[in-house]
Amino acid sequence: MKKLLFILTTLILIMTCCQRKELDKKLASALIIEKKQYPIIVVHDIFRGDPAHAYTIFKSGLVEKGFAKVLQSKKFGDTTAFVSFTAAAQPYLLPTSKEDKISKIQRVKVADEEFGVIKEIRMMSSGDKAIVQYITIRRKNVFAAVIKNGLKDTLNHEVYFIRADDGWQLMDKKSEIEFLSY
Repeated sequence: MKKLLFILTTLILIMTCCQRKELDKKLASALIIEKKQYPIIVVHDIFRGDPAHAYTIFKSGLVEKGFAKVLQSKKFGDTTAFVSFTAAAQPYLLPTSKEDKISKIQRVKVADEEFGVIKEIRMMSSGDKAIVQYITIRRKNVFAAVIKNGLKDTLNHEVYFIRADDGWQLMDKKSEIEFLSY
């Protein structure tokens, strides 16, 4: 009876150790969120001293909604900015460096980019490498109207995983050729 128990335990141990541990969607999602630090803030720079940016702000509807004020004209030599922001815009304004303040540049939050879903996991034939395609979703705010060509609602991403001794790891490689030669 002891031999049977020993053989059975050894057999179960060998089977569990030798099984391939494939990358599943749950593990891949957790590793991507941890490495990329989702949700992330999508930032846009507004050049407050530029008349073209002032026109874009005016056309975006931010003035009517009470988020910004735009000067229609300035006197020659006047160094004030064309665009100023109201108290309603404060939650969307991001800290600006000293150099950017001198240049009249204001960084604004236009969206939050969140992890969506994993579309596909492609395992390499070796079983220790995988290519994962996933989608992120952008939650836009009122300042997204400032971006001229618009802001996509979803983005497709591709990342590379490799299995090391301590488990699956997200690689920093940028191309599939580099990944395959790793």
